[in-house]
Amino acid sequence: MKKPNKIQTILSVASCKLIRAVLRKTGRGGTALPGTVAMKISKNILSVPAGDMEIVVVTGTNGKTTTCNMIEHVLTEAGHDCHRDKSGANLLHGITSDLLCDTNWLGKPRNHYAVLEVDEAALKQVVPLIRPRAIVVTNLFTDQADRFGGVENTLREIRKGIKRSPESVLVLNADDTQSSSLGLGVPNKVIRFGLEESVGEQGKVDLFDAGKCPKCGGDYEYDYHIYAHLGGFRCPKCGYRREKPDVAVTSIGRMDTNGSTFQLSTDGVSQEVYVSLPAVYNVYNAAACIGAIKAMGLPVPEAVQGLANVRSAFGRMETFSLGENILQMILVKNPAGCNQAFTYVTSFKDKFNAVLCLNNRTGDGHDISWIENTDYEKLCTDPYLQKLYVCGDKKEALFDRLKRAGADESRMELVTEYDKLVEKLEKETCTTFLLPNYTAMMELRAALSPKTGSRDFWE
Repeated sequence: MKKPNKIQTILSVASCKLIRAVLRKTGRGGTALPGTVAMKISKNILSVPAGDMEIVVVTGTNGKTTTCNMIEHVLTEAGHDCHRDKSGANLLHGITSDLLCDTNWLGKPRNHYAVLEVDEAALKQVVPLIRPRAIVVTNLFTDQADRFGGVENTLREIRKGIKRSPESVLVLNADDTQSSSLGLGVPNKVIRFGLEESVGEQGKVDLFDAGKCPKCGGDYEYDYHIYAHLGGFRCPKCGYRREKPDVAVTSIGRMDTNGSTFQLSTDGVSQEVYVSLPAVYNVYNAAACIGAIKAMGLPVPEAVQGLANVRSAFGRMETFSLGENILQMILVKNPAGCNQAFTYVTSFKDKFNAVLCLNNRTGDGHDISWIENTDYEKLCTDPYLQKLYVCGDKKEALFDRLKRAGADESRMELVTEYDKLVEKLEKETCTTFLLPNYTAMMELRAALSPKTGSRDFWE
């Protein structure tokens, strides 16, 4: 791969910085356009800053942003300088924009480490340019079906990226049939993370995204189950089974709205870990973070300490105060993520309101048929649910789905504008959970910002 010369580098970096500055001045994110222009000047410009950095890439369906946030936090807490794109721009041009804007005019990076969220389909474009030290694959579920098709297509896209980066350490979910299979037949070193036992009722085994045994094409059976298709899988036909993880959560203790305590075993050492973010899926994200730290060759105890005070990422378990009401925002964008969010919000046995927002724009995927495969019944029939607000471009379709799920129509309300929704929420007094998909989250946060002081998405 030919690197750009000095003049090309200066022109690329300068154009990127200038365009980003102008766009941010006008209140726009400036995520993709600066990188697009920079790559027009030099298509390999991303390789310039990346050549002087140790980079962790995080990809997969759910948990990418939170896992990136955890890795960046523990590195920073341990005294390492670390770059992370907080805007969530995870395609090639957005990643280019972000890295170049954090360099000097010659493309020299300001930080030694970087943690980058990378879209599953963009992985094959990004990794040849940045040569990451580690690639984390959180999990694989059906998501944006009109873009990816089935989960097997997503798996295929990630495998293409891994093939183009044989020197990267793979950090894979041992409990996910799909993620774990990426470690078969590759020259890469592999580190797996997972939960060693069930953590209580998280829903029935759902083999929809499990796929078939990669060795014989057989169906899986489970010795224990976490949620969806995650757990102690095995193929009774050929004996292929879940591999014992290098980073193992052996038990989970306390779990509440503030976080979770669990026992972690790695390198023959067992220790108690507290992560200051709630829910089972954040235990997985924390284990993935520890796996990434191991892949970087850094001390695990430092990472464990950092997890105790990690903050929520943008829109992911983010908490706001509005009047007398506490709001918690949880991004939901596919059945697996939705179902886990519902398990979380119904676990506290206390009165709550819920806001569900559904768009079908490019950032979300235009196909919303996934709502038919989502367990809204768990939410709608919960006796502690007080009020259910429904918003977004596809609010009517979602409203109908919720009625069919058993929601009490007298407690439901369609809201057409987010500003009016915020006014209504300001008058509520019990905890309210905000459950939007991606572009709806951006709009809802923008409406909340003047009254809650929340930050812009790139901050």
